[in-house]
Amino acid sequence: MSVLQELDAVQIDELINAAVDKAVPVIITISQEKSWANLHSRVAALWGSHMLLEMPCAELTGVPHEFAPAERVGVSFKLKHHKYIFSATVVGQERIAQDDGSELPVLAVVAPARMQRLQRRAFLRADVPDNRIVRASFWMGGRDCEPAGTDCEHPVWSGQVVNISAGGFQLAVDPNAARILEEGDCVGLRLVFGTGGETVYADAQFRHAELIDGRAQLGFQFLGLTETAAGRVALQLISVKVAEFQNQSRRGGSFRNN
Repeated sequence: MSVLQELDAVQIDELINAAVDKAVPVIITISQEKSWANLHSRVAALWGSHMLLEMPCAELTGVPHEFAPAERVGVSFKLKHHKYIFSATVVGQERIAQDDGSELPVLAVVAPARMQRLQRRAFLRADVPDNRIVRASFWMGGRDCEPAGTDCEHPVWSGQVVNISAGGFQLAVDPNAARILEEGDCVGLRLVFGTGGETVYADAQFRHAELIDGRAQLGFQFLGLTETAAGRVALQLISVKVAEFQNQSRRGGSFRNN
């Protein structure tokens, strides 16, 4: 079964209206140089055939992205324990009046004709069982910045994946790898599942690090997996592996929400 489920027009209309009524938070995914970036926003209103979203800012820098008319962006939001995603076309920037008399800057995008629901099981984080091996290598910049070889100027770090979901993963590595990363850094990565060598390339954002038993555990969030055909193939493979790990882990313990 595909990890992404297509919704019909009636479902899409219901979800858009519910998102407006609840002013749900949204993530706007943009293409940025050779990788992806996530911007945080919120549904502000529905205006004819346009959705109005609070003007988003980069999570860490606070610097707004210069949106251009006709620019394509990815939009996702969570509602009633599910995650929904769609691609949208930017119309332009507007300002809408608030109850206190102020004006709220908003981004107008075309309301979607297509929307997909991400299966909930894909976002349940599963520990990698002791008898399974998942390796990851990462480098600074996006997936397209992979060095041809490893040297002091273009290092590549590798480690073992501890747990994983469709949203991200934790990686056990040498502590030196953690010293060069700052929260929000974008990396390119290669995931290899087991001896069969099934491989995923992706972009990810570094989220946090902690030291456990002399090893650094780094937390990464996947970026842009739903925005391209190759990314959706990678998402499907990750989802299959997560389901396998979940099924195996049920015999010895529970799994966690991402």
